[in-house]
Amino acid sequence: MLETDGATMLKKILTGLALATGAALLLAPTASAAPDDNPFGPKDSTSSFVSAFDPAAFGGTKSLIISPFGTSMQIDCSSFHGQSSCTQNGRVLTQVRIPAGSSEWDYRMLYIYNPF
Repeated sequence: MLETDGATMLKKILTGLALATGAALLLAPTASAAPDDNPFGPKDSTSSFVSAFDPAAFGGTKSLIISPFGTSMQIDCSSFHGQSSCTQNGRVLTQVRIPAGSSEWDYRMLYIYNPF
């Protein structure tokens, strides 16, 4: 009779363990699909630009843009290992480095919209 009681007890323990594991799996929170923040972009960088034809472009430090949209349409930029790329309206903006001082690293960027 001891063997039957031991086997019954083992079955009850295993059943309880299986039920507890199943309940834990059902009640466990699922992973949510939160948007990942890519540190390299693309990110809205419109506030870092000024139209080259805007009077505020003179004497400023913001990047210049020549585009039919100016800064009225969002400008997205990505950057990785010192290389950057910007787009507007789905088009890649051509980059031109304008010297702004005596140092190689003293420059201002001009971005040009190419509709073609």
